[in-house]
Amino acid sequence: MTCVVLFLLETAFVVYGTAQSTVWPVQRLHAPSASLSRLSQIDQATAIRLLRPELGPLFQGDATSVLDKQIHFFRAERLNLGGVPALALSPSSGELCGKNGNCGFWMIDLQHHRVLLRAEAVQSFAVEPAKPHAMPNIITSTSSSATQLELIRWHFLTASYERENCATVSNADDSGAPLNPPKVTPHPCSEGN
Repeated sequence: MTCVVLFLLETAFVVYGTAQSTVWPVQRLHAPSASLSRLSQIDQATAIRLLRPELGPLFQGDATSVLDKQIHFFRAERLNLGGVPALALSPSSGELCGKNGNCGFWMIDLQHHRVLLRAEAVQSFAVEPAKPHAMPNIITSTSSSATQLELIRWHFLTASYERENCATVSNADDSGAPLNPPKVTPHPCSEGN
């Protein structure tokens, strides 16, 4: 299953949708790769301060230090979103992730100390090239099976990212025969994807 999913993630293609006339340029999607504990103390403190309220209800009854320790094991990637320093964050495994390797995902703004994007069940992400004076779109993927991914394109609106377009990517037909290139089916976004 991992090889199939990695093949889908590493494939670059452009498909024109009919229902939502959307071009889906899929760059190389990836998970945040470094441990949060390898980043600067300032970045770590900002991440902990912003994620504590997001994750607190999951750790009710535990000492704050238990939650902070969990956050220190998050994977993180420092990046630039249209001139704004940011961190992509995701748990590395455990109870904050599902069986298909989908985990919670956050994009935080290090300059303004705010959460820009929060999503459930994300396996990987990509940042599209930014247009001048604009925040770039972000694409997240969720593994729904060994042969399918759900993609969401997130667009920045005022203070946070919102779902803009969604699509299902299949690399096999109903009989299990491989599809090359994969089939991309745009569909309306719902809260679940």
